Amino acid sequence: MSLSFLEFVGLIGSIVILTAYLPQTIHLLKVKDSTGVSFLAWLIWGIGNALLLIYAITTRDKVYIILEAVSTSFIILLLFLIQKYKRHTRDINKDL
Repeated sequence: MSLSFLEFVGLIGSIVILTAYLPQTIHLLKVKDSTGVSFLAWLIWGIGNALLLIYAITTRDKVYIILEAVSTSFIILLLFLIQKYKRHTRDINKDL
């Protein structure tokens, strides 16, 4: 797979963008509490990413296919963690 200079720049930009998901993901896994994390905001972000993934596949843009596929996967994981740890948080608060 040979990348042009612009595709390489796009790939590096994609890697930088994807690393932005790591702090939130690691934080949720570490503290197991999603209080203050907006499920709706992440859901809207995920819908947008999924639509951009469809566009990237349609236009056969390698860089954006990779970016949007991995971004959408991270968002699905985050939505799962937000829901999982909100229930956990509510259950803990019932006992107080």
